[in-house]
Amino acid sequence: EVTEAGSTDTFTVVLDAQPTSDVVITVVSSDTGEATVNSPLTFTAANWDTAQTVTVTGADDDLVDGTITSTITLAIDDANSDDDFDAITNQTVSVDTTDDDVAGFTIVELEGATEVTEAGSTDTFTVVLDAQPTSDVVVSIGSNDASESTTTGTLTFTPINWDTAQSVTITGVDDNLIDGTQTSTITISIIDAISDNSYDDVTDQTVSATTTDDDVAGVTIVELDGATEVDESGSTDTFTVVLDAQPTSNVVISLSSNDGSEISIPSSLTFTTANWDTPQTVTVTGVDDSIIDGTITSTITVAVDDANSDDDFDAIADQTVSVDTTDDDVAGFTIVELDGATEV
Repeated sequence: EVTEAGSTDTFTVVLDAQPTSDVVITVVSSDTGEATVNSPLTFTAANWDTAQTVTVTGADDDLVDGTITSTITLAIDDANSDDDFDAITNQTVSVDTTDDDVAGFTIVELEGATEVTEAGSTDTFTVVLDAQPTSDVVVSIGSNDASESTTTGTLTFTPINWDTAQSVTITGVDDNLIDGTQTSTITISIIDAISDNSYDDVTDQTVSATTTDDDVAGVTIVELDGATEVDESGSTDTFTVVLDAQPTSNVVISLSSNDGSEISIPSSLTFTTANWDTPQTVTVTGVDDSIIDGTITSTITVAVDDANSDDDFDAIADQTVSVDTTDDDVAGFTIVELDGATEV
């Protein structure tokens, strides 16, 4: 018994009777990929009764082949031996070579981690088999959260390329949620049904992939024609408000004016997880007064109602919109004559 680690075992050979000339015995292994032997052995008329040792050495291979039994055949080399020994039947010795190859695979993450971003950046790690299969080994690569990262589908290793590392590419996936850095799990597993059976019991391995968020809570205001202008006759103008990222719950935007005598506006807007990216229109209406006050600029403050909104939006700074209200009052006086004339 020997092992693929190169261990040795021995047996001895000795003639049963004294030859009149040399006797040469060949020693041949049926599988030198599993075991090798020293050969030949030469016995003389002087040392015929001294046992000679055959050393069997285990030979290493990369195959996951378990314990392999090979045969050592000992035969008289007729051409170079005492003719009296020519008719001797060949003899054999069985040798068990214990395998030292274990089915498995090794994963190497570049720089020791796998990191991507929602901008679609990529990162890679490699997979390689630990031992040579006798048929193909197919490895599946799957992510538990395809909304954060996607992966290469499968890798196929053959008995030829088994020891060549193959790359797995992880790609970050964009979403609109403000969800911070998310960690997804990439599972690497053997597809038993279409792989070398020696790999069927290999345990799955996992790689953690972090996806960095690129969504920032915010509010965008767009004024039509770049400004908001009304007049005291009751004309209107509009601007739109929309969220910059998807909330996980409602976001309420409060609207307030610093001068209700010049303009009127709605009090609030509500964005949900469904309509967050649909701009909502704010209508500003001019308010009439009787004062000759020219064009008055008032300020609309757009602010997140923290108490009733997704906490991710609480820290957003208030924004303002300036509104010009054009006066319709003109200095002057009016005379009214009773009965249309004045008579004394």
